Amino acid sequence: MANNKILYIVIGVLVLVVIGGGVFFFLNNKGAQKESEANQQATTSTSTVAAEEEMVDCGQSEDPWCFVTRMNGCLPVTAKMMGSDGTTAIEMTIFGVENEKCHFQRKINNVADLDCYFPKGTLNMDTLDQTFGNEKGLQKVVDDACTRPGW
Repeated sequence: MANNKILYIVIGVLVLVVIGGGVFFFLNNKGAQKESEANQQATTSTSTVAAEEEMVDCGQSEDPWCFVTRMNGCLPVTAKMMGSDGTTAIEMTIFGVENEKCHFQRKINNVADLDCYFPKGTLNMDTLDQTFGNEKGLQKVVDDACTRPGW
């Protein structure tokens, strides 16, 4: 009988050790998995930041939202379009944030026409329209931010 008690105690201790070891392994594996996920997220966010800082060419403005979306975030982007006369080539480029301002440049027929440094948050579709002379009540914002190269 005493031998049976000792046997049950030894078996009980072994079961506890196996269960404890399993729990320990499981919890440590979860930590490693979280660490791996954190490293993967850090790598993804680093590549996302790098992708945001790269110049995106939206082509001939077939998809205006390509340009507008990046413009709203002052992310590097360029787009080309043809004026309403069918002969005037227009190129718009946002170089990104420089000295806490959003650097925008417009070229007409490959000649720089406007060079602007808009305060953060002021470059949007209405401001862009205003640079083309479409009255949006933002002429002062455009005048304060833009210069005409060579003038």
